[in-house]
Formats: sequence, structure tokens, C-alpha cells
Amino acid sequence: MAAVPDPIARLVDDQPIDWQAATASEAALLDALHTLEQVRNAYRRIGSAPAAPTTPLFQWGPLSVHAKIGSGASAEVYRAWDSGLATDVALKLLRPEAAAAGLRSSEFLHEGRVLARLSQRNVVRVYGAAVHDGRPGIWAEWIEGRTLDAIVENEGAFAGMEAAHIGLELCAALAAIHGAGLVHGDVKASNVLRARGGRIVLVDLGAAGTPAALGQALRTQATPSYLSPQARAGAPRSADDDLYALGVLLHYLVTARHPPVADDAPRPRAPELPAALAAVIERALAPQPAQRYRDADAFAHALRSALAGPAAAAPRRRHRRWLGAAAAVALALAAAAWWSTRAPTAWSPQASLVRHTDHDRPLRDGERLQLGDRIDLKLVSDRPTWAWVLNEDEAGSFHLLFPLPGLPQSNPLPTGALVLPGRQQGRALSWQVSSAAGREEFVVVLADRPLPALEQRVASLAAARIEPIERGVDRVASVPLAQVSLRGRHLNALLADSAADLADTHHVRVLGYRFETTR
Repeated sequence: MAAVPDPIARLVDDQPIDWQAATASEAALLDALHTLEQVRNAYRRIGSAPAAPTTPLFQWGPLSVHAKIGSGASAEVYRAWDSGLATDVALKLLRPEAAAAGLRSSEFLHEGRVLARLSQRNVVRVYGAAVHDGRPGIWAEWIEGRTLDAIVENEGAFAGMEAAHIGLELCAALAAIHGAGLVHGDVKASNVLRARGGRIVLVDLGAAGTPAALGQALRTQATPSYLSPQARAGAPRSADDDLYALGVLLHYLVTARHPPVADDAPRPRAPELPAALAAVIERALAPQPAQRYRDADAFAHALRSALAGPAAAAPRRRHRRWLGAAAAVALALAAAAWWSTRAPTAWSPQASLVRHTDHDRPLRDGERLQLGDRIDLKLVSDRPTWAWVLNEDEAGSFHLLFPLPGLPQSNPLPTGALVLPGRQQGRALSWQVSSAAGREEFVVVLADRPLPALEQRVASLAAARIEPIERGVDRVASVPLAQVSLRGRHLNALLADSAADLADTHHVRVLGYRFETTR
């Protein structure tokens, strides 16, 4: 048996490697090993338990408060460490002067406790509400992600379809909040997070309360562009005001501008926005409550109807103004009959596994790979795409390969051509062949919209700390899932739990892979 090169032996033994001492003849091997070492270390950091920061600003009950991340007229928001849960949390502390502004601590705590009983994936999870050192506070899950406001500022307006899907998720969030008898009170782009993995989350629930409790304090704190005409006039807050604010948010997502505050001012132009979606947003922004949607479910139904129409229905004249509410609704209804005679525009993403060194040739069934080969998923899509890659080996170990926390690529993936798992710190990452024997089963799920059942299932598995590692393959078969006999119990259970999502063949593509690996 040939002697194992020292760098390989040290890597296997988890020992540091002196890369500077490498000889020129080993350059190619060492480059591959160096990449593998970096990937291993990255995944190890991802999988390790979070550590509490060392020097807190102050202690609030059981929470160690470490950083202030925002403040408003009534409250301050901090990042804190919950030693009981061994995780970071977001802590919102009520300012002492807030009571004088009309927001009493008893109401603040009551609404926090109501919110803690809510369980809806698009509503930030509230862990509790209490008073410590005379300061009422609410603490909730800490979410790694970006606000929709930051995404628009950095990347520009959203495509109409993507904005509509975000609207659907926020409708679900508001339906849960309103069903609990509460009003959020401050729906806006900076209070909506897109978490890593693509989950849309409505945050800042410390502003929420019963309609009677949300008076002048919130009217003066809320962003004027998001206030309904009735709220600006001083009327008591209601669930309708949240829905109006959601209409403003959708308008902002597709135009990168807020609508004018004046009721009779013309709406900004929205080039290439489908007429049906424009009609939905215009109705949400109608001056009178009776002209708007009666509740979040009705708003969601209108968005789904708009999504049923082809994207080609978007107006192409760059200088066309948005239609007035009545005319736009009439156009949408008239267009519905025309759309019903034609099938929706088909979504045909192209996906294939390729060698990292040869992206032009897809890997085929039966093709043999060598230990150390680096494999990528090559994807081309004309729509924003949500992707999940999962693996189970012969021993029953279940692995989430994509998306992974800590990596820049996350759902939804942008339109166009891209390669997964992506890049980190300027270096391309790949799944590397590291298993020399046994069976490997993969499932790749692609969708042009969020898949709540699948996301919830994956999130619960990730919470149980699925091991995120690179996996090895030897034979690659890309065929419809129904033609692959998956034996892995974890994969089969996940597919069964997500059956409602995966059955939508117009918007979801599922590929199953079964590989036999040999030495």
C-alpha cells in the first residue's frame, strides 16, 4: 500500500498543516486539500453550538444584553443572550416615558403574552414578556437575514411575481395576528425580514396591541407613508390599517418608492408590472375602507388570482401610469376570461450535476467519479427560484446540503444562471466526493415560489441540528422522483410531510438521485 502523503494524514488526524512547506510537485494535490480544509472548517463553524458573548452591556432578568440594534419613541431593541435556550434573542424594552405617551406597560406585557401563544411561520416567535428592574420587555427569536427595505435599497425593486408571493406570506402573518384580536400597527418594509433560507418574517411585534390600545402614540411613531387616510385623520386603529400598510409595502417592493401620501395624487409608474397585480395593489390603497379588502384572507385570494395570470400580461410601455382602482379591477376581471382559455406560462428550469472542472458536460447515469471529485449543481431559471438539496446515506444519516446558514447564497435564488452551493470569501464551494462505499440518496427540490410545508419541515430538522457536510457520490441519475425507489426513511418522511407542496407540478420540480459508491 502506498504511503499516505503527510498533508492528507494530518488532515485526517485533524492536525494543522504547514502549507508553506509543500513541494512544487504536490501543488495540484495541495490546492485541492487546502480547499477541502477550508470547507471542513467552515462547516465545523456552522455546526458548532453558538457561544454567548463575553461582556454584556447589562443584565435583564435571565438575559445578558450585548448590543443595541435599534430604538424608537416608545422602545429600544437589543440583541441578547438567553442562557436557558442557549441562543441569541431579540429583546424589546419599553421606555419609561412610553407610558406618558399612552402605551401602558400592562397592555404592552399582555399583548406580548398573547403573541407568545401565536404559532405561525411568518410571525416572529415571541418567547415571553416580563418586567425586570422596572422595565417591561418582550423577547423573541433572533433571525439572521435582511429587511425588505435593505434589499430594495441595495438591489432595486422586486419582480411582480416575487413581491406577490411575499404578500401572500404577510397575509398569512396578519391573518394570525388579527385572529388573535390584535393589530400589528407598524407594517412596513423595515419590519419584514427575509431570513436565510427564504422565510419571510413579520417582526417588531412589540408595537402590536388591541385596537383600543393603539392610539396617538402609534400614530405619531408610524411611518406616514404607511398610514391609511383614516389613521392620518386620527381614527382608532383597526386591522384594516394593517392591510392598507401591506398595500403600501407591496407598492414599494415593485416600484422602490412609497406611494404619495395625498389621497388624490397620481401613483408612480410601475413598468412591466402585470395589470392584475397592479389592480390588487391599487385596491389595497383605495381611499375608503369599504373599497379595500375586508380581511387578510380576501387580500391573499386576490393575490393568488393575480398570480394565476401569465407574466406576459405585464404592460410594456415604460411611460404608462398605473390604472385607477376601479378601471384596474375592471381590466383584471375582463382579462380573467381571456387568461382562462390559455395555460399559464410554463416554468422550465434547467438543472444538472456537473464536475467543478467541466460545467459544459452534465454528469450522466453510470458515470464513475473519483474520490476527491468536486460536484456542483448547475441551475438556469427565468424566475426567482427556491432550492433545497438533501441527502441520506446508507446508515440513515440525514444531511441538509442547501440552503445552509453562514453561506451567502440563500433562497430565493436570483433569475439567470448560477452554480450551487455557491462561493464563500471569494472561493467556489462544491460538494466533494468523500464517501467510498455504500448508498447515497439525494433529493433536489426546485420551486418558483415558497413551499411552506417543506420549509417548515426542513426548519424543524435544521433545529435538530442536521449535520451540514459535503457528501460523496459515485453514480448520478437525474430522473423524475417517481422513478426512483428511495429507501431512506428520513427522505421518505420529509417527502410525505411535504406532499401538498410538491404536488404542484406547474411550479415545483423534484429530482431524486440514488448513487452507489465504491472504492
